[in-house]
Amino acid sequence: MKYRLALKVPPVFVFIAAIILIHLCSWLFPGTSVELPFKWLVAAVCLMFSAYLGLFALLTFYRVKTTVNPVNPELAARMVTHGVFRVSRNPMYLGLLLILIADVYWLGNLIGILCAVGFVAYMTYFQIIPEERALSVRFGEQYRDYQRQVRRWI
Repeated sequence: MKYRLALKVPPVFVFIAAIILIHLCSWLFPGTSVELPFKWLVAAVCLMFSAYLGLFALLTFYRVKTTVNPVNPELAARMVTHGVFRVSRNPMYLGLLLILIADVYWLGNLIGILCAVGFVAYMTYFQIIPEERALSVRFGEQYRDYQRQVRRWI
C-alpha cells in the first residue's frame, strides 16, 4: 500500500504540529482540563526518558556512521540493533511521544491525548511503515529478524 504523505513531512514538523495542537486544545477547550497529581514528577520522568532515548539513539547512529535523515531511510549504511534499539525500533520517535505525553499531563487537558494518539498514528503510517519497507529492501532478512525481535514502539 502506498501512502501519499509517506516520508514527506520530517518527523520534527509532525512533533511541532502536535505540540501546537495540544496547546490549542488546552486553550480552546479549558473545560476538558483536570488537575492531575505529581505534574512535576511525571513530566520530569517523561522528559528524562525522552532525552535518554533520543540522545543515545543519535549517538549510536553517529558512532556506526549511518544516516539520521528520516526522510531518506534508504541511505542507511548500517542496521542498528544495539543500545536503545534493543528496546524499540524507533527510540527517537518514542522520545518525541514522551515529550507529548509530558505536555498533555502537565496541561491536564484530556483532549490533548487525542493529539498524542494522532502523532502515533501519523508517524506509524506515514513515517515508520515506509521506513520499515525501505530498510527491509536494504537489509533483507536481517532486518525482518530484527522486526520480529523488537517492537515498533515499545
